[in-house]
Amino acid sequence: MKHNDELTDYQLKKVLHEPLAPYVANVYNTLIHLVQGLALAALFYVISIQEQFTPVIIINLIICFGYIITIWHGNIINNQYNVMRPTIFDTLIPIVLAVFQSILALSVNQPFYIFNLILIIIIFTVDIQFLNSYRKSRKPLALEVFKEHFKRLDLQFAQDLYIEFRNFEKNVITKIIMFAIFFIILTIVLYFLPLNVEFKIYISSIAIAIFLILGSYNDLNHWFNNSDKLKKYGYEW
Repeated sequence: MKHNDELTDYQLKKVLHEPLAPYVANVYNTLIHLVQGLALAALFYVISIQEQFTPVIIINLIICFGYIITIWHGNIINNQYNVMRPTIFDTLIPIVLAVFQSILALSVNQPFYIFNLILIIIIFTVDIQFLNSYRKSRKPLALEVFKEHFKRLDLQFAQDLYIEFRNFEKNVITKIIMFAIFFIILTIVLYFLPLNVEFKIYISSIAIAIFLILGSYNDLNHWFNNSDKLKKYGYEW
């Protein structure tokens, strides 16, 4: 691993893994833990009151759990690089997400198109969250915070990391919109097709499962580790 010779491996990992703005990260992570915990509690409540677990209900419950964990994980990873102080809008988005995730859990017995509609709302809300972060990270102060935090390593590294962070957000925004459009079309087509209801749910679930798996695997750390711009520094996330 190539790095500044003045730093031990422990110090290097500390610089790489510590939040760039500890106050911002701590405040936002606390909020995320609270609201996602409420969404998870709503899911457990729904599980506790179910009289029977049909294959459809089990699939919907798994999807709910997958969404909660994926959103939770994504926020925790990305918050390390959020450097601007939270606004009321930053506070509102996670709360809205938690509300709709709770509604999703309470809708596991509803018709598939109702369940899918709530999923679509959650998907677009996540996209708004990334758009908001992307908008805030373009401010000159954000780059200055990156440079200040990584000055013990290399200022060029700080700038490249900043660029890759913004590239990641832009890539996620685009892919979420593409999937949302695809899933809307899929739901409309399935609604009008003369197919068995369970079969329609299975098709929707496969699409959602692929989306969640890819979203969880291709997180920010994966993006950094596979970035050609960052590989030359020899660091690992």
